[in-house]
Amino acid sequence: MTSDILEELQDNIHSRVFQSLTTYIDRAGRRLTSLSATPDLPSSLAHSLASVPAACLVTGVNMPDRDATFDSLVGLLRASITPHVARLQSKECSTLRAAMYRMISQLIGGGGWASLEDEEEEVMVAGPKVKRRQCTMAVLSVWYKEQVSTGEEDSGYTRSPTKATHSPRKTPYLSSPRKKPFPGSPVKRALPGSPSKSDRDPKGFEGSPRKKIKSSIISQLPKRSSKPPLVVVLEDLESFHPRVLSDLVLICSEYRQTVPIVLVFGVATTPDKVHQSLSHNASACLAMEVFRAEPSTQYLTRIIEKVLMSNKLPFHLGGRPFKLLLDIFLYNDLSVENFIKGLKVCMLEHFIGHASSFLCCPAAKRPARLRSITSSQLDSVRKLPSFRTFVEAAPPKEQAALLLDHSHTKEVIVSLLDKLEVWYARFCVLVKVVSALTNRLPGAPMGRQVREVLAVCLSQPLVETEEYKEVEKGIRNMAREELCTILQNVLDVLKEHHGDDEVLSEMLNEVSLLVGRLSSLDQAQEEEEASADGGAVTLEPSDRFRLREKLIEMAKKKPKKSGKYESLRSEVVQFFSDTFTSHLQCPTSQPLHEILFFHSRVVKRQLVGLPRPALTTALANPHHYLQCKCCELEDPSSLVTSLPDISVAYKLHLECGRLINLYDWLQAFVSVVGQEDEDEESSASSKKIDQKLQARFVLAVSELQFLGFIKPTKRKTDHVARLTWGAY
Repeated sequence: MTSDILEELQDNIHSRVFQSLTTYIDRAGRRLTSLSATPDLPSSLAHSLASVPAACLVTGVNMPDRDATFDSLVGLLRASITPHVARLQSKECSTLRAAMYRMISQLIGGGGWASLEDEEEEVMVAGPKVKRRQCTMAVLSVWYKEQVSTGEEDSGYTRSPTKATHSPRKTPYLSSPRKKPFPGSPVKRALPGSPSKSDRDPKGFEGSPRKKIKSSIISQLPKRSSKPPLVVVLEDLESFHPRVLSDLVLICSEYRQTVPIVLVFGVATTPDKVHQSLSHNASACLAMEVFRAEPSTQYLTRIIEKVLMSNKLPFHLGGRPFKLLLDIFLYNDLSVENFIKGLKVCMLEHFIGHASSFLCCPAAKRPARLRSITSSQLDSVRKLPSFRTFVEAAPPKEQAALLLDHSHTKEVIVSLLDKLEVWYARFCVLVKVVSALTNRLPGAPMGRQVREVLAVCLSQPLVETEEYKEVEKGIRNMAREELCTILQNVLDVLKEHHGDDEVLSEMLNEVSLLVGRLSSLDQAQEEEEASADGGAVTLEPSDRFRLREKLIEMAKKKPKKSGKYESLRSEVVQFFSDTFTSHLQCPTSQPLHEILFFHSRVVKRQLVGLPRPALTTALANPHHYLQCKCCELEDPSSLVTSLPDISVAYKLHLECGRLINLYDWLQAFVSVVGQEDEDEESSASSKKIDQKLQARFVLAVSELQFLGFIKPTKRKTDHVARLTWGAY
């Protein structure tokens, strides 16, 4: 269930920009093919034909999920526009020759328009194997002309592969007179880059959410042209060499009359980067249109609303793990894929670590599971702290039934879990209400996103937080028009989500009354009454000290009366405070919250790496990771000759101060790892050190320097500086 929801969201997040992009590519391809079919062109049309259509897809700076985005884009282009799509990456196109080879080999070897019989529908025919010396635009032009002519004759691109794909007379540029025209024979397997069954038949996109979304986009496009364009996708434009990119654009522009190529640039920064990477001549040959993909933060917001704030998934996150996953996303990688993996880790930890998690399932399956559980499993539910608190608050007769009567306990558990799900649905709606109420306040004390409000409400009661006190102050200083706008936003949220909940329906009616009362107030009349009651003070302009004293006296004798708007504004603040106090408590206040909510933060060890503690543990006690008897130590500070060289050098460097003498360090290292059977007299008389031991020492010191424990210093030539402190 979770995988289907996430897959549907993954395709929905870019469906709008993909639809605009495919429409632009289809329109540009039809325009190019129609212009190239006209032999005599006016000068204006000839100039328009010389410009290469280019779509600039801005994906964002930090988007680790861009590979999945381009996979979806290429699959959609092959299914709806053309089967000939080349996907280029900068690491494979360091030179122009390599870029041309990658582009032309993918376009020609993509399978063309040929398809097999119905019984072999899943097996695709391989295109011709193109050699590097054959990858030229002239070859591509001849190949495209033959493909188009064959496609027109075959009415729907259903032709035999032996007639068009492997005919030596129709491919003079790709064949040799002494050899077979194509070394590669038809291979009954799907090739990378070849169109799949779904690419050939849009009606096959039925079933999964991804297929439904692709079919919806395809249905809005015109019928595929008999002369489809050739699409070249450059994923990471910033990483391409400027000269290679400029030459590629100029070459495509020279062959526009015979080969309709449409470029797609994947840009992470800004569209200006395209013109900065290209020369002036190449930039003038582009007719570019910009498309912007939604950032990963909006994708995360949709996942939180559709998965975590929905009863479609019985598992929910508590305050600590949700805050942890949110911090990792916002401050580390901005990767939605990693956020989903962290959510799955939390689910595994919840189902493995809690004995009562077998009840974390859809509501329809709970009665059957409760009927089949054992007494020990039922006791594990009774031992939950929230259930014990619920039993202690019940009457004495109810307490005895809950502790002794199994059937009654099971009925109560089902009822409590159903109430918990209803409460959480109301909780999520109120979180959205708080977000609509506070996101337009100056400074945004609760944040401007729903996820920030959710993190606060899952951790502690909202009304007791300092952020909500700032919200109350902001509302009390708000003008009538601004307050009406905010209440209208709250009203829209309640109308959309109130459903059959009595609490939300009552809240909807109360907010509607407040909006009506605010709209009927006459602000000008209230200001006139307040000014009339205040009286006028007439003093000379120079007598400011007497003015100050008289104003103080008037303030003491006659305090200012609050107007109707001020009293109504205070009533609004009090209404929301009472509602949030009653219905927006944190999940830990509900019975049996341990079954559906995961509160532990033990997953931090799996999600957040701690490289330094792990590294120091590995160097000080290698047995912890190697699990070998030779490295086993009784005392962590002891030294044995069987330890790895880097571990010995690390322990010796801990005994030194800020500067370490390399010669003394070497002598200590040799004394530990040197040969034990060496005579003491010969070792004392020998002034030379074994070169093997010296090489091992140099290697260990280099590894410690690479790991960041030491660094060279200019204070003394034969010393190194120590960078870390602390024992084992």
